[in-house]
Amino acid sequence: MKQFKIIGLIAILIAISWFTNPLKAQQMALTTKSLNLQEQSIITISALTATGDLNKLKTALNTGLENGLTVNEIKEVLVHTYAY
Repeated sequence: MKQFKIIGLIAILIAISWFTNPLKAQQMALTTKSLNLQEQSIITISALTATGDLNKLKTALNTGLENGLTVNEIKEVLVHTYAY
């Protein structure tokens, strides 16, 4: 009988601490973000590199440079997607 009281007391304490602990989940932002031109160019370059479409890739590389990507940034995109 005494064991049931102790188990019941422990269960109540666990339930209280479980439900009173505030959640610390990250809040989702309500604003919708869109990609800037540089990020869009990175996606295009990496996709065309992965598929191997060299004609469209040449155009995408020029567009990426026009959109503000540096040669080193484009090189990094190519290095990271070359294996795929």
